[in-house]
Amino acid sequence: MTSIVQVAELAGVSIATASRVISKSNYPVNYKTRERVLAAAAELNYTPNALARGMKTQHSNMLGIIVGDNTDPYYAEIMRGVEEVATENGYLTIVCNTDRQPAKELKYLQTLRDFRPSGIIFAGGGLTEAGYPEKLAEKVCELTERGTAVVTLSQHTLHVPSYQPDNFDGARQMVNKLISLGHRKIAFVTGPANLIVANIRLQGYMAGLVEAGLSLTQNMLLPGNFSMAGGEQAVKSLAYLPPHERPTAIFAANDETALGVMIGLRQMGWQVPRDVSVCGFGDLPVAQAVSPTLTTVRIGLRELGRHGMLKVLALLKNEQVAEIEIAPTSIVERDSTAPPGLSQY
Repeated sequence: MTSIVQVAELAGVSIATASRVISKSNYPVNYKTRERVLAAAAELNYTPNALARGMKTQHSNMLGIIVGDNTDPYYAEIMRGVEEVATENGYLTIVCNTDRQPAKELKYLQTLRDFRPSGIIFAGGGLTEAGYPEKLAEKVCELTERGTAVVTLSQHTLHVPSYQPDNFDGARQMVNKLISLGHRKIAFVTGPANLIVANIRLQGYMAGLVEAGLSLTQNMLLPGNFSMAGGEQAVKSLAYLPPHERPTAIFAANDETALGVMIGLRQMGWQVPRDVSVCGFGDLPVAQAVSPTLTTVRIGLRELGRHGMLKVLALLKNEQVAEIEIAPTSIVERDSTAPPGLSQY
């Protein structure tokens, strides 16, 4: 491999000068000298060693993206947005899948710390197991003290800059939409109990009911885990309810769960939206591909990722950034919801 020493020798300059030119340092270098160095590097096909540069500068052009489940399309859309901006600015992205397990998240942070990343983006919400937020904060503090920019893209236990969707208001808006269609028995399929964002969406659902003067009954809360299989399993209990106690609408905490809900209802012989309206949260691309198309809360996931990466870049330039920015959500009404009253059960 060609070294910086060889580039310096061919250009007839010192190693320090060649390094300043290649690294795009702000240190003043004569224009003609700079041209000779760049020409020598091109002739020798020289490529800077990113890892070595990271050892010297205390951080590399590497960005870690922490995701809860890399098979979830939610994260895929966010990662596309992050990567678009990262690539434009010369950063390599590394995806770290934690399976929403605190131990794995901490292990990834330790590994990333050893590689001196420029930035870390937590793409999902914070985990709330007892004692874990404190351990996580300690690890992140070690990274930020070394100059790593850390950003979250959802509600989190970390006190770092964040660009996050309005999960609470999105859920509240969806309940209002269902009520405006005439629904009064609205079930909610929850997300993982240890995930902040899942609990915030649940709170938004409950706030929507309270605003409409509706009471929350226990049989309208169906346990889920943000997966399609979880949604499918969640609705099976409805078959045992008397017809007059069954919900006329089911609001799932994310789109993956909503798709599972529709599968589960179909298996029971119930049609959407004739028998039950179904809606989700996220507006994944698949929401428009299923039949019936899915009514959902739109977040703008790719935009979320792009804004998160832009915030990382601003932090690396020591620019002032807002501690928390809230991205508005909106309702996308499609074919999976309709007024109640058509049910045949």
